Formats: sequence, structure tokens, C-alpha cells
Amino acid sequence: MPLTPIVRFGGAEHVEQLRASVRSWLADNLPDEFRRTAANPDYLPREGHERAVRFCRELHAQGWFVPHWPAKFEGGGLGVVEQVVIREELAYAGAPLVNTNGVNMLAPVLFRFGTPEQQQEHLPLIARSERMWAQGYSEPEAGSDLASLRMTARRDGDHYVLNGQKTWTSNGVLADWIFVLARTSPVSGKRQQGISFFLVDLSSPGITRRPIRSMTGYPTFAEEFFDDVRVPAKNLVGAEGDGWKVAKALLNAERSNVTRAAQAQRFLDELVDWCHAQRGKPHDPLADPTNRLALARAVERVEVGRILSYRIAHLQAAGSLDPTLPSLSKLYHSELTAELRALGAQILGPAGALMPDDPEAVLHGHFSDGLLLSLLHTIGGGTSEIQRDLISTSGLGLPR
Repeated sequence: MPLTPIVRFGGAEHVEQLRASVRSWLADNLPDEFRRTAANPDYLPREGHERAVRFCRELHAQGWFVPHWPAKFEGGGLGVVEQVVIREELAYAGAPLVNTNGVNMLAPVLFRFGTPEQQQEHLPLIARSERMWAQGYSEPEAGSDLASLRMTARRDGDHYVLNGQKTWTSNGVLADWIFVLARTSPVSGKRQQGISFFLVDLSSPGITRRPIRSMTGYPTFAEEFFDDVRVPAKNLVGAEGDGWKVAKALLNAERSNVTRAAQAQRFLDELVDWCHAQRGKPHDPLADPTNRLALARAVERVEVGRILSYRIAHLQAAGSLDPTLPSLSKLYHSELTAELRALGAQILGPAGALMPDDPEAVLHGHFSDGLLLSLLHTIGGGTSEIQRDLISTSGLGLPR
């Protein structure tokens, strides 16, 4: 079932022509192995990740990997409408978009806070999928309460010396570089003060990296130990002590969730098509009114999620984004992902527990594998509880 736009962005003919072009190109060029997987390519074993990188370089040659970036940084030079259409089609088809930390999180920060030298050094390499990035925020005692981080950065001439530990590092196994938050001055008032944002080459002396394997079996995370790691002062993004402001801008850029909305539509469509194919068989899930009601609710929830993503993307492009909306979108899509995967596993019955590598797996194991992965989304990047706090205090003005 092809992805159908639920909102027409003014009905421009060239937009629908672009959608058709992307869809046609994917039909000819997207390897089947990626159509069948529900995994983020940054979580794949190295061989699979390298194949995903090759695909993304082909996508870049079409101008569709970072379509909304300026051409001088090897982007496609397109607008937000075209970006949304391209990202929707890629996500719905299962195209592997590598380096999400670099593309979706770091790049918007560099466009806003980076020096011209930082932009020129890093952005073209991200566009060409030649430099993979990890996110170095969480620490053993600082996850959702990020302001309690303990990593220190001491100025020493033309360098900063970093000491401390990062953990639950997204894409930490395969990354070449990492962006980190570190404390450049002791706590003297608000804990958010005195934190700075650095770009760090993971091959720097003094860094020890250890993989953390998730319950799915993927090498999803890593932890890193920094022992007197010297980082050039030119790798500081923004002013010293402004790291919290930079970090908040990064999380806002992360949370439009256009891609996750399209993925939700794909998984729902797969599940509905499978249910229709079971009509008249001994296991007919649509014969149960409870399943029919649950699927109807899922249709409603998925469409609301896509509209929310469209709204945030437009407001981001216009520079008028309500700071509460990214938290709302993150909360909504994290929980929607978990709901859909749980619903699929329930409707599939015993087959819903089979992992992708099982020959008897149904729908390529998307729902069993995805159910495990979905647990990450309600925790990683800020727990659902933290998002609700932000929405209630910043958005609704409720007391803390």
C-alpha cells in the first residue's frame, strides 16, 4: 500500500512529481534487505551498516540525503515541503538513513551555532556519509537529569582537557566522532550554567570505548571513558558555558519526527494488509471486534502523528517553533511506536514473538523486534515522564 499524503502542501504539481520520482527510484535501487528490517541502520552489525552507508551515498548523489541543506554544504538546496515528502517516502519504504546523530541532531546545531570553519569541516562529510557521529550526553549519574553531568573540561592553552564518562551513547560503537557536554566551570547557581558543547574525535588519545549490547542483540550503545583527552579549543561549539542552550536547540531539531510518523504508517499498513489476508482462515484477527476497534484507533493515532510532524516541520522552517511542540512530538511518537508494536505482536499471536532471524517469523519479525526497540524510545532522548514535565511547565505554565 503506497504512502498517501494526508495533507496537501498547497497542491503544487512539482511536489507530487518529486514524490513519484523518489518512489520510482527506491523501487529500482533500495536493496530488499532494508525493506525487510525494522532496525535503525546505526544499530546494525558493521557489515550491514557499511551496506547502508553505500546506499546513502547513492541517495546523496540524487540530492536526497540532506535535501534541505544549502548546496555549498553538499545539500539539495530544497525547501521544507520537499524535505518532508522525501523523508516520508524514504522512511515508508524502509530506506536506511545512517548517521542520524550527525544529520538530524548535530547539523542543525552547526548551522545555528557553528563557526564557518566548523561548518566547512564537518557538514560536507556528514552529507557524504563519511563521518559518523555519536551523542555524548548521558552519564552514569546523569540521564534524564542531564544537568547533573560530571564530565569536566579544563582549559589548557589552545586545548580543553576532558575527564569523565559517557554511557548509553547512541551509535557509540560505529561512530568516528562524538559531540559531548562537559562542565567547564563548577556549579555556582543553576546547574545548567557552566556546561559547554564540544566536538571530539573518538580516535583521540585517552578515550576508551566499550560496546553495550541491547536486548535485541544489536550493538546499540557504547560507553566511553575520557582520561585527560585533549580537545582543540576550536572544537567548542558556541561560547564557553553556553552548552545548555546548544543542547536544547539540538533536542528541538531532533524531535520533528517526520520519519517516525511515516514508519508508523508503514507498520500499520503492513499489519492491516496481513489481517485482510487472514480472512476466512482459522486465525482471523478481524473476526474479533476488540482487534477491529484497536486497529481503528491506531489509524486515528497514526494520522494525528503525521499531522503533528508536518506542523512542527513547517514551524521549524519558519523559525517560529513553539518550544513545547518538540517535547509533545517526542512523547507522542515514542508512545505511538510502542503501542503499534505491542498491538502487532498481540494480533499476530504466538508468531508475534518470533525474531527476524527465525524462519517462521511473520512480517519479517518487525513487530517482535520492534517491540523490544520501542522500549528505547520512551527512555532515550528524554523519558516520557520528563517530556510531560516540560509540556506541563513550559507549555501550560503549571508550577513545578
